[in-house]
Amino acid sequence: MHPVMITVPGWAFKFIVPALILWGIYSIIVNVNRAGAVPPKKVAGADAKDDTADKGPIADSPANALLSVAIGIGVFAYAAPLGLHGTNGEKALQVLKGFANGPNWKGAWESLPIYSYGVMLGLSLVVGWYVVLGLTDRQGLPREKMADCYVFTAFMAVVGARVLYFLTNLDEFSSPLQILQLRSGGLVAYGGFLGGLLGSMIFLFRNGFSLWKWADAAVPALGSGLMITRLGCYMYGCDFGQPLPPHAPGWLKFLGTFPHWVDGHGAPAWQQHVRLGFRASRDLCERAYHGLFNAADGLCHIAPTTEHSVPVHPTQLYESLLGLGVFATLLFMWRRRQWEGQIFLSFWIVYGIGRGLLEVIRDDAERGTVGSLSTSQFIALVTIVVCVPLYLYRRKNAERAAPANLFAPIVSAPAAVPAPAT
Repeated sequence: MHPVMITVPGWAFKFIVPALILWGIYSIIVNVNRAGAVPPKKVAGADAKDDTADKGPIADSPANALLSVAIGIGVFAYAAPLGLHGTNGEKALQVLKGFANGPNWKGAWESLPIYSYGVMLGLSLVVGWYVVLGLTDRQGLPREKMADCYVFTAFMAVVGARVLYFLTNLDEFSSPLQILQLRSGGLVAYGGFLGGLLGSMIFLFRNGFSLWKWADAAVPALGSGLMITRLGCYMYGCDFGQPLPPHAPGWLKFLGTFPHWVDGHGAPAWQQHVRLGFRASRDLCERAYHGLFNAADGLCHIAPTTEHSVPVHPTQLYESLLGLGVFATLLFMWRRRQWEGQIFLSFWIVYGIGRGLLEVIRDDAERGTVGSLSTSQFIALVTIVVCVPLYLYRRKNAERAAPANLFAPIVSAPAAVPAPAT
C-alpha cells in the first residue's frame, strides 16, 4: 500500500501542456464561429433532444475552452523548471515568460505523482455522474440542468469535506490559506455530504427545482462514492481502526497491516503507532509488538525501525462494504419508492447508524471529537434524530412518487397522433 498510484514522468508534460492549450484554442475558435452563424429555424413539435444534438464535443464551450488553457498553463507552472518568487502576479508573469522561453521548455521537468485517493475520488465522481443522471432521467427532469447541478454539488462536496477536516484539525494548519493545499490530503466524508447538500439546495432553489426529487436521485451515488473512495483511503493507510486482538484471523491481520515506506515516512497507521502510540497492556506491547510501554499514559509505541504498523481493524474496507450495502439498498428501495424524499431520508438514517458503529473501532487521531463522541458520531446522531421523525411525517404527508429502476431502459412517452382533418 502506498499513496502514490502512478508517477507521470516529467517528459510527458511537454506533450500534455501544448495539447491542453491547443485544444482550448480550438474550442474558442469553434465557439466564435458558432456565435457568428445564423441559427437554423426550429421545426414545430420537434423532439426537445434535438436542441443539444449539435453542440459538439464536451470542450466546445467557452468555459471549458478557457479551463483547458488555464490547466495547461497551471501544469506548466507546476512541472516546468521554474523557480517562482514574488507576488502572485509576479509568479504568473514568470510562468508566461518561462512558457515562451526555449531553455525552460527544454530543461528537465519534474515528475508528478498521481495519488491513489485522488484517483478513487475522481472515479467515484464519474460513477456518480451516471447514477445520478440515470435516475433523474427516469423522473423526467431536464438532463442539462441536472448535469449542472451535479457539477456544482460535487464542487461544494469537496469544499465541505475539506472545511470540516480543517475545523477538526486546526493544529495542522498554520494559515487558513493552507486549506487550499488539497495535495497534502485531508477530507471528511460527512463534510462532503453536508457541503454537497448545501450546494444542491442553492442550485435547485435558484433554478426552481424540487429538492426531494433531486435528493432521492443523488444519494445512491454517495453509497457508490463511499465504496470507491474508501479503497483509496485503504491504499494510503488513513482512517484505520484499533489494534486487532492477538487471536484475530491471520487474513484479517494481513489486511490491517500498513507499511513503513522509507526515511521515517510511512502510512498514517505506522506513523501514529510510532509517535502517538496505541492502547495495549504492557505484556502485549512488549511480547507481541516488541514495543516500548509508557506506564504514565498506558500507551505502547513501536520502534521507528519497525517495517509495518501493528495489525489494526481495516475500517476503510469495512466502510467500503458499508457503502456497497447502502448503494444496493437504496437502488432496491428505488424500485419500490412510494413518496418524494424516501430514499434521501433513508440514506441519512442507514448511513448514520452504520458510520456511528464503525466509529467505535476507529482509532485515527485526525477524526476530531465533540465531547465524548467523534465528530462523525456526533453528526450521525444529529442526522438520525432529525431524519427519523421527518421520515415518519413525510411518509404520511409527502407527494406520492413513482418507483424507478436504474438498469431498465428509459421509456419515452409516445408522440401524440394528430386527429385527421374533417
